[in-house]
Amino acid sequence: MPDTRSKATKKSGFTFSPPTDGATAVGTLDAPLVPRKEQRGTGDISASPQTEDLSKKLEAIIESALQKIQELQKDFLNVRAVQEIQLKELQRSNQSLLCRCTDLESKVIFLERKNEAFTIELNKLERLSRRDNIRIVGVKSAQGEDCMEVARDILAKAGVPDARMERAHRDGRITPGRDRHILVKLSHYQDKITLLKNSRARLADEPFFLIEDLTPTDLREKRKYSAQVKTLYQEGTRLRFRGGIWRKGDGRPYHFPTQLPN
Repeated sequence: MPDTRSKATKKSGFTFSPPTDGATAVGTLDAPLVPRKEQRGTGDISASPQTEDLSKKLEAIIESALQKIQELQKDFLNVRAVQEIQLKELQRSNQSLLCRCTDLESKVIFLERKNEAFTIELNKLERLSRRDNIRIVGVKSAQGEDCMEVARDILAKAGVPDARMERAHRDGRITPGRDRHILVKLSHYQDKITLLKNSRARLADEPFFLIEDLTPTDLREKRKYSAQVKTLYQEGTRLRFRGGIWRKGDGRPYHFPTQLPN
């Protein structure tokens, strides 16, 4: 039977010797082995023109985007620096305004106090100028009336027939359906005191009555506590309004409670 192994080895350049007498088979190479890489070769792969063009376009786009980002970053830093400067200026201006506001508040408080003091003094002066005045309330108005004669007759009924007057005239705003007061300026303060003391009893049956000529400030103060004064009078406490405040019978100021009991 022919030996097929020797044929196969001859084709590959390898000689096979069959073993004899129990020895191990030995083979020899007829030619050197060639590395696998050298047998296959090293083929070079070149890029296509389309790929190179696309790569260049991408690089250009990326470079342009980076430039824009850098420009935006530069602009942002410039704007930030400007805003920081403006912020510092605003802070300085705000501090200056706060100082001015504090100064103005102090001046306003000072002026308010001065104005309050001036208002009190002005009211005192006006009160002094009205010291000898009285008002006749409830006298019907008549065409061509002589207020001096009307006042003289009423003062005589009130208990002072020889009261000396400097002048008498209607006073106040004209209101339809309402008669204006007759303002009388007396020559003597004592005549005023006597008239105010006696008029309540002497003129009780008359449609008119006498009141003191109060300043607007004093009149507001009097009306402010009119309801409390009425309640106190019903309870037996009598108060009189003198010198811009409500007073007790002994002349001491009366201090009203914040709320009267129900």
